[in-house]
Amino acid sequence: MKKNIITASFTIILFLFYSLIAKNDGGPPYNTKAPGEKSCSGTEGANSCHSGGIADNAGPGTASIIFDNGNTTYIPGQTYIIKPRITHYTLNKFGFQIVSLRNSDNKFTGTITLIDTNKTRMQSPTWGSYQDRNFVMHRIAGTAPVSANTGEWTYQWKAPSTNQGAITFYASMLAANGDNASDKNDQTYNTKLIITPFNTIENVSTEPVVSVYPNPINDNPNITLHLANAQALHFEIIDLNGKNVYNTTEQKPNTGTQVYHLNNLNLSSGIYLLKITGIDFSSVRKIVVE
Repeated sequence: MKKNIITASFTIILFLFYSLIAKNDGGPPYNTKAPGEKSCSGTEGANSCHSGGIADNAGPGTASIIFDNGNTTYIPGQTYIIKPRITHYTLNKFGFQIVSLRNSDNKFTGTITLIDTNKTRMQSPTWGSYQDRNFVMHRIAGTAPVSANTGEWTYQWKAPSTNQGAITFYASMLAANGDNASDKNDQTYNTKLIITPFNTIENVSTEPVVSVYPNPINDNPNITLHLANAQALHFEIIDLNGKNVYNTTEQKPNTGTQVYHLNNLNLSSGIYLLKITGIDFSSVRKIVVE
């Protein structure tokens, strides 16, 4: 009997130890408050990442998801930096769990690349109703604040190769006192961020035919297009954050094939969108600056 009691006690201690490690290392998936998921508070049954049983968003903390330094649009196939962030002025240990789903059917979308595998990890569930979802969450080393009273993590997210419509990032975040004794004094927060396709790509026109030479361009690209009607054209160059970095209006009183010269662009290397707007059309082309 004594041996059984010792064995049972050891099993309980071992279970509590591994439970603590699992929680500190991000906990189980399905705790982002995304459709079909619980939050991290432990108020909604088993497999929660926390057991405090406290109401979400009840304390003085704030949680947010920063996409591409504050942008809220994506271009298919492009890679962006995602930063889940939580700030709390009385608690000093932090955790998170995040997932990205397309709004049309709540399916996981995008490709995840971890930047710091010491502080973050990805988990793909092998059980439950949404095994297509990939979650990013903290590791033990990632629970420490990055600055006074703020927890922040960084990973890369590559947008799907085709337009998926609106996409929502769902996240639950935790602010804890780190006493490893009771969860009841910790607090959990839910947040989400909706991103949409970059609007100008939705209306790319195939008429008139536009060519840009050279492309990759130098500082003086030539733009050739065929005009059915004589009209002034407005040229804009937009970076991948949606910022207008160049614009000019050119007068061409003639119809037919016309060549325009854009001079002294002074653009940094990278990918841009060239938008050409006339009276009866709008056309967008991707350009590369070396």
